[in-house]
Amino acid sequence: MVARAHYLVRLLRLVGIVNPAVLLRCILSAVLLLSALPGHAHRGHAVWTDIVWAGESFEIVHRLHLADAIVVNRYMGGTEPIEETRSLARVALYVEERFELLTPGKGDEPIRLETIGAEIEDDFLLIYQEWVTPLPEQFPVIDNFILLDVEPGAQAFIKIKAPGLDQEIER
Repeated sequence: MVARAHYLVRLLRLVGIVNPAVLLRCILSAVLLLSALPGHAHRGHAVWTDIVWAGESFEIVHRLHLADAIVVNRYMGGTEPIEETRSLARVALYVEERFELLTPGKGDEPIRLETIGAEIEDDFLLIYQEWVTPLPEQFPVIDNFILLDVEPGAQAFIKIKAPGLDQEIER
């Protein structure tokens, strides 16, 4: 291998195309420049929902990337920064309109969920809801359209934890 490299260097000198030291510096410079470029990872669009039994009710927490929450705020007509109370409320209302629990066997009648609030934590916006109920024998049907109207390919990951129930659902 060394003999081949030496042969290539002699050939380059003989032809006079380039000084091998200059060529090596150019290659190394190009490699260093390319390695210094920032990596751009594409983040998918998703919402994570945790539904957890809390003794007398289910606590429901929806988590959206802050970038998606900003898009939702604009979609709902908001112009204020996402940190503003009005923007947080607007995104919470958006989630409230697109996430429902439906009573199984009763014509899929919507169950009343109470929206408690929303807050920013790190790079996420969290929306809190509550379903006050005795522990049901059968868990309701979940109707979840969060993010689909602003990002049609968005995913949803739902975890349900209650006595006798440990389930994960993916859309």
